[in-house]
Amino acid sequence: MNLHVLAYVLPLLFLLYQLIIDFIDLFPFNDVRSRDKRLRKYEVLGNYPPLIIIALCFYFNNQFAYWVGLLLTSIIMIMHLFTWWFPYFFGYPNNIRTDYEKYFKRTFKFLPKIKDHIIPDAEHVGVGILLTITLLVQIIFVNH
Repeated sequence: MNLHVLAYVLPLLFLLYQLIIDFIDLFPFNDVRSRDKRLRKYEVLGNYPPLIIIALCFYFNNQFAYWVGLLLTSIIMIMHLFTWWFPYFFGYPNNIRTDYEKYFKRTFKFLPKIKDHIIPDAEHVGVGILLTITLLVQIIFVNH
């Protein structure tokens, strides 16, 4: 599979992963029962359309669209870093702890504890891995 195909297939694989972790009970990998139904609607509207748009940006042979797709992927990566990895390494505000305790307290974690910081669960480590691979492939493709 070449870089161009990977650049638009990876966001679709990421979308599939999101659908699985959001709607299929794989406890303790995820905890779909703890999720608020109202919040779920906003997550679906916020998470899924950008991945489809990113895939479309890389599907068509257009340099401007590639940069738009790369920008969207970068924004998602920044949001992921601020939601999971910065709080893990550097601490967090109390409102993050409250949501974390409510939605992710019971999910499987394998990373070591750092002070009293939140620990990304296995589900979101998977998100980070898929997102990192997607972003790297897209950066290499756009600059190739």
